[in-house]
Amino acid sequence: MRGDYDDECEHCAAHSPHPGWAAVLSVLVPGLGQVYNGRILAGAAWFLATAFGYWAVLVPGILIHAAAVYCAYAGARDWHGYA
Repeated sequence: MRGDYDDECEHCAAHSPHPGWAAVLSVLVPGLGQVYNGRILAGAAWFLATAFGYWAVLVPGILIHAAAVYCAYAGARDWHGYA
C-alpha cells in the first residue's frame, strides 16, 4: 500500500506547475500564471484588476501586474513545496 502512495506523489510532482513558467506566463498576460496553476478564478481576478489598474493610471497597473507575477510564482512554488 505504501508503494502506491509513493507512485502517486511522483506523478503529482511530475505534473505540478513550475514556478518559473507561472511567473513568465503571468508577465505575458496578467493572471495566466494563476490559470496555469489551476486557479482559474484567481487568474480572472488578477487579469481584471491589472486591466483596471492600467486603465486608471499606469503606475497602479504596473504594481498590480508585479503582484500578479509574484503570486503566480509563489502559488507554483508552494505547490512544489519549495518554500
